[in-house]
Amino acid sequence: MMMAALMTLTGLAACAPATRFEWGAYEPALYAYAQNPENREAYRTALERAIEAGRKRDAVAPGLLAELGYLHLQAGETTQALTLFQEERARFPESAVFMDRVIVGLGGQAAVAGGEAQ
Repeated sequence: MMMAALMTLTGLAACAPATRFEWGAYEPALYAYAQNPENREAYRTALERAIEAGRKRDAVAPGLLAELGYLHLQAGETTQALTLFQEERARFPESAVFMDRVIVGLGGQAAVAGGEAQ
């Protein structure tokens, strides 16, 4: 009986997602990018894939949108960066103070506590 219960629990655990958030290949891609900045496109692709997978199950990992936004900003793609920064802020309200400063600094409008633009 005990063995059957253990096997059932093991089987159920194998079906569950490993984490609350979708990280994809973020960690190895970040490491490769840190070791060699020429791996920027591979890093960007890993972020995009992790975000896409996270959106499908409403599990985008905190910081990934902001990180991808920063890569867009470095490439001179301010509009895309602002969009990602705003999504980061909306998904993770605890990032509001920082994201608002970044968004306003780029000339965008940041939401304030009441939900109105500033």
